[in-house]
Amino acid sequence: MSIPIAPIAIDTTTTRWHARASSISETVTQLSRIWSSAADEAEKTAMDPGARAAAQGDPRLAGRLDHHGDTRIRTRTSVLTLVVVAQRPETAERAVATVAALASRHPSRSIIVSPGDPDGPTTFDAHIYAACHLSTASGAEVCTEEILVKTGGELSQHLATVVAPLLIHDLPVVLWWPDDPPFGSRVFDELAEECDGMLVDSGTFRGDGARGLAGMADTVTAGHSVHDIGWMRLNLWRELLAGLFDHPLLTTELPGCRSLRVDVARPGSVLRISKAACFAGWLATALDWTVEEPLRASPDNDSLIAAFRHGRRLVPFEIRPVGNGMGASLQSAGSVMRVEFELSRGRASTRARVTRQADHLLATADWNNAQVARRAGRLEPFEETPFLAEALDRTAHDPVFERALKRAVELTAV
Repeated sequence: MSIPIAPIAIDTTTTRWHARASSISETVTQLSRIWSSAADEAEKTAMDPGARAAAQGDPRLAGRLDHHGDTRIRTRTSVLTLVVVAQRPETAERAVATVAALASRHPSRSIIVSPGDPDGPTTFDAHIYAACHLSTASGAEVCTEEILVKTGGELSQHLATVVAPLLIHDLPVVLWWPDDPPFGSRVFDELAEECDGMLVDSGTFRGDGARGLAGMADTVTAGHSVHDIGWMRLNLWRELLAGLFDHPLLTTELPGCRSLRVDVARPGSVLRISKAACFAGWLATALDWTVEEPLRASPDNDSLIAAFRHGRRLVPFEIRPVGNGMGASLQSAGSVMRVEFELSRGRASTRARVTRQADHLLATADWNNAQVARRAGRLEPFEETPFLAEALDRTAHDPVFERALKRAVELTAV
């Protein structure tokens, strides 16, 4: 089933097309029809006098108008294909909004797949959207595409079959799986093979997140480039803690590590440890610690404890749950709330802390009970857009993250 393709004027600088398809082959055909319609419409539609005068006076468009000065420049612009698997309706809505927010910076063909009941009848329903807007940078119309696909039955078990024919040849493919990804499953592995990089969020992993970390590490070991929003949210935490030790009094103190504690939000019954484990894994790899004892419940059952080894020294590590009194809009289960790092060398003792205060972080360091360093920074908004943008900018492997992830998996010992 298809509907007539006609341009819909959103405003004076944006035009949008919509079509519908009930099969993969029809989706490909409809995409071709949309761009043929877009090209025809661009040739037939005359500019208004003001736009024509501006275009004729713009050196960037020299030689690109017809002899009447009427033809608009319409360029289909895609730098990559973004594939999103949205297992819930609210996830699909969130993905559409995020993709739209990034359209000007990362023009792409976005394929948002919502798999339905894998045991039901085989179904395929696609809505295809194309939008063109006038670029102030080039003077041309830049066009992007969104394909929203709902599947059922056999197609929900083989999403790679759905996605592969819709990819743009020779452009990189990024897979974004916003919810808990089924690492190691056939549907995940087949789709991962079609992609050059992927984005997940360890903050949404099921349960305490340990199995998700192990699955993500296996995916990295298989050769895939993975970016984790949970890890990206730790960037400022890591920068502030590391920056404290730039102080002249503290540069030689790091070998004297004595203990590490990470407080995480536990608004309910679930203690999610994925972010805390990755943070500890990063510090362990940076300071050449090995895992001596993996995480286990403390004797009073109020926290999780483990131990790293640094030479002959044992470094106790604790993940302590704290109440979430800042509201769900600011953080979720497992969000890091405080990091405390203690060191001693000779007669000198150092305590470094990074603490969350609303949407800011405050880092301080005391040397022999006197504060010698203080730094602060503001966290990114609690949304996915900036992290998706970063993942689209960098599809290559992140060796720092991969080393930290490996140590985090050793720490959780699933």
